[in-house]
Amino acid sequence: MTAVTTENILLASASVTVEARDGTSKPASVSILAYSGGVMTVPGWGPIAIDLTGLDIPKGQIGILADHDASLRGVVGHGTAEVRDNSLIVAGSISPATDVARQVIELARGGFDLQASVGVEPIEHVRVRAGETVGVNGRTLTAPTGGMTLVKRGRLREVSVVALACDPSTRVAVAASGYRRADSPDEERIRSDERERVRSIEAACQPGPQGWGSRESDVKALRASAIEGDITIDELHARLLEVIRDSRPRTGAPFERSSPPKAKVIEAAILMRAGLTPIAERAHGAAVMEAADRLGVAHMLDLCRMALEAERIDAPRGREEMVRAALSTITLPEALGGAANRVLLDGYGETPATWRAFGAVRSVPDFKGATAIKPSFTQPLEPVAHGGELKHGGAIETTTPFSIDTFGKMLSLDRRDLINDDLGMFDEAARAMGQAAMRKLSDLVYDTVLTNAGSFFSSGNANLLTGADTNLGVDSLGLAIAAMLTQRDAEGNNLDIRPATLVVPPQLQSIARSVLESEFITAPANAPTGNSARKAVALEVEPRLSNTAKYGSKASLKAWYLFGAASASPVIVAFLNGRQTPTVEYFGLNQDANRLAVSWRVYFDFGAALCDPRAAVRSKGEA
Repeated sequence: MTAVTTENILLASASVTVEARDGTSKPASVSILAYSGGVMTVPGWGPIAIDLTGLDIPKGQIGILADHDASLRGVVGHGTAEVRDNSLIVAGSISPATDVARQVIELARGGFDLQASVGVEPIEHVRVRAGETVGVNGRTLTAPTGGMTLVKRGRLREVSVVALACDPSTRVAVAASGYRRADSPDEERIRSDERERVRSIEAACQPGPQGWGSRESDVKALRASAIEGDITIDELHARLLEVIRDSRPRTGAPFERSSPPKAKVIEAAILMRAGLTPIAERAHGAAVMEAADRLGVAHMLDLCRMALEAERIDAPRGREEMVRAALSTITLPEALGGAANRVLLDGYGETPATWRAFGAVRSVPDFKGATAIKPSFTQPLEPVAHGGELKHGGAIETTTPFSIDTFGKMLSLDRRDLINDDLGMFDEAARAMGQAAMRKLSDLVYDTVLTNAGSFFSSGNANLLTGADTNLGVDSLGLAIAAMLTQRDAEGNNLDIRPATLVVPPQLQSIARSVLESEFITAPANAPTGNSARKAVALEVEPRLSNTAKYGSKASLKAWYLFGAASASPVIVAFLNGRQTPTVEYFGLNQDANRLAVSWRVYFDFGAALCDPRAAVRSKGEA
């Protein structure tokens, strides 16, 4: 199974079974295997897997559409979704009440191989490095070369019936011979459209004046795939364009006038030399990677020489002199800095950040104090008489102050590293610095939560559970959920804040998983045995909550937290100008009697603050 992406929606191709019954008004049943639980490839995301335990599935019906058309004319039917045997199953019916629904049933009756596509909105995802394994959907998945993305939490939006999904190997088994309608389908039009499609493919594959040369067999294979429907016409044109580019003569010069930017090519070659080809591919694409591969780099000194040639500077004969001269150019430091930045951001992105489940991200233009509105303190609308005026609302206690600071470090590369062909900095120092940046951000967020400034968690805010009954369990979690759901303003209006995420220290993760995932719980005689807390909220395990060595008495092995969604703003996480990643800047040469090195400064501007107490609950978990 493969998938495509539309903004933040994963459209996962799947198999569909349609059974059309006799009569024009009776619905046709439809069964969809939406996702089987394994790894799929998504353009723009690469290899990806979805954790079905974190998939938010609507409890009622979901719409079945045609070609993801969310308007009324695109409605085909409806169905229900469930996770069964570690797979996502959608079952429902297609009602012949719209033109597109009747067309789907008619195509099924005529033997057309329909396919399906399911829309999933990713809410939280993490990177899994190449070769690492994760336990998900009842199986162990190994990340392929270049790593993969694991969608830990997502939301099922819709399912569509399509003519050609992103996975051309899927087919639809149909039993629809009993369906009839007054006017038969326009079979001649269908055949005409198919003839036109084949003519377009044939025209695209016609050779130019120079022919296809040695790539003629490749073009024939692409033509056959397009006719069979394995690739779309747009994909055919894109691949033929690559064939045309490959067939053009090359001069063999390191940098041609039409080549990609010199520093980018050297940057890609540095990453390839450091064994980080997947990062280079994601950052630069095929053209730059091809140019970097043509350089044939066998040693970092080769790149020093090429950087000098790119700036029309004669390369000195001595190794140290050549390295010194190359580090004095613009090209090599820019390429080294770019490579370090790529690896740093890769390390930053793969580091866990549990606060993203509940932290409301804000952008600020400077380092001055800023304020954020607490969503739950907005006043309700009031009825307006005919011809009357709207009343002004108050803003008492509706804001919370916050600010940001700068955190940074220096990163250096000694000339001896280049002479020794040692690029360990890129997969060790730079990656470690990226991971440290995310850890520092998480440290600040959870230090803010644990500090509890201004009695954010307190009985006065109705968001603090204390006593022997607050140890984590089904009953205590129910109390916390009820506390958040029953939050009201001063006039008694319900605020409709929904609990979203349970955050616990590692010492409570086994209990938390049992509470949220067990189907049954031990109960007294004659009492129900179901688990009312099963899948009530998502789970995050945060080791900082119990880190007494760092946070002292503020940390606890028993305390746990319940937060609303990030949109409810329980915690504010702010970034300068909305930049949520560290900044890497070239700093220049650092010379003394014994050392020559290039350096980069890495800095990150962020801050955190508690915002809306009504969207958060803390339990002390006392024994």
